[in-house]
Amino acid sequence: VFQPDPRCSALPGEHHRGMAAPVGPRGFAGLSPGVAVAGRRICSKASACWDGARPRAYGSCPTRPVREACGLAACDWREKSSPFGVSAAIAVAAAMGAAATTGASCSDGPPLEPENHVEMSNWSGTHQLTTESLFSPETVEELEALVAWASRSKKKIRPIGSGMSPNGLALNHSGMLSMAQLDKVIKIDVKARTITAQAGARVSTILEELGKHGLTLSNFSSVQEQQIGGWTQTGAHGTGARIPTVDEMVIGMKLVTPGQGTLELKPTGPTAELFRLARVGLGALGVVAEVTMTCIPKYTLHERTYVTNAKDLRANHAKLLQTYRHVRYMWIPYTDTIVVVASDIPKAGVVPRPALPESERVKPLRDLLRELDPDCGPLDDDNFAQLREKLLQIDPLNPRHVARVNRAEAEFWTRSAGERIADSTEVLGFECGGSQWVLENCFPCGTIDRPSLADIDYLEELKRMIESEGIAAASPIEQRWTSRSTSP
Repeated sequence: VFQPDPRCSALPGEHHRGMAAPVGPRGFAGLSPGVAVAGRRICSKASACWDGARPRAYGSCPTRPVREACGLAACDWREKSSPFGVSAAIAVAAAMGAAATTGASCSDGPPLEPENHVEMSNWSGTHQLTTESLFSPETVEELEALVAWASRSKKKIRPIGSGMSPNGLALNHSGMLSMAQLDKVIKIDVKARTITAQAGARVSTILEELGKHGLTLSNFSSVQEQQIGGWTQTGAHGTGARIPTVDEMVIGMKLVTPGQGTLELKPTGPTAELFRLARVGLGALGVVAEVTMTCIPKYTLHERTYVTNAKDLRANHAKLLQTYRHVRYMWIPYTDTIVVVASDIPKAGVVPRPALPESERVKPLRDLLRELDPDCGPLDDDNFAQLREKLLQIDPLNPRHVARVNRAEAEFWTRSAGERIADSTEVLGFECGGSQWVLENCFPCGTIDRPSLADIDYLEELKRMIESEGIAAASPIEQRWTSRSTSP
């Protein structure tokens, strides 16, 4: 859930764009419920290779001034509408450039050889297609030549990063452009606390390189395999009511456009307005080639995990948002269990109370799987996410079965109560596991000083609906908060 920074007010008509496609007033509450088309949601661990995302909906075309500024002579948005509506058009962890469909027709060939008829998929395997041509530029010069050729030839190419979004916006049948080879960290300015990297560099690489200089990012998503271009172009978010979406870290970018070539965009000077529009551009204004971001000194977090119920959570909700740097809740349908994970800078001398070993914590899931599938084979090496996935695969659309799995998961989280102190990179990144269909919502929820509790009301109503309608909603329904972004 996204909560406005109390120092700022939301501007009329603004939107929030988050990693999993939140829609609604900027800075408002956003929710990653696990209930979608089939009522099923299980997170997925990122794969190490790049892949794509197949769109079912695409947003409206850019306004005329924006199209003219970037040389986009016409809109060619032909994707069909999605069961996810606008949200599928908003979240794309990898789409860093729109199709180049402008300019005069030309018969010259592409400046680099593509792979032909390549099968592409998003990270969780929920969207797939075969693209006619997959281009993989290795230098900015090759990228520039490719975009210029596509413009002249009216060839539609859609850039793809890590394909981390659960929707399919980055997939395109006629042609795609992989940013995987453009993954260099160009410069780290320790004194100014900035980093410049090519758009294909992964968040994990950025964090690793910053760590060598005692620096880190102020916030990041739970999965760290996104490429930096798509990660910033979608305004991805972590959690923290005082911490804005990641686009607020961006202070410079290199944008390769079909009409005006390569543009160096900055927040001040003659490119300021285009910079503001392109910072969360969803790739609609060109292909992001490089990004410059601010960073902060490395820090340690003291994380606390415990379970509670709706009544107690409602009573403590404001204090949790006001006290902790990072807070997230996980509501488990068909149980009274709500998991709270909160972290803040540790106090001097504090000793964390560790949780039970994972082998003891996963026992309820392991026992249930052996009961339901006696031939399931060895399970001792399976972690929580793997066990939950195997259980749900047995009968994923049966609400009674899913409720049993959820109750076993609630017991897992009860056994997981505990604390740890570790580097923020370790604490904020975590494995989700499995495949997912995600819909994320945003709505007003007050300020840090005066929460409206609309976020808690919403979850209680959603949970009642799931249970009364017998929806096979796997756990969890996750809530997060973030401060508002100033990007349009």
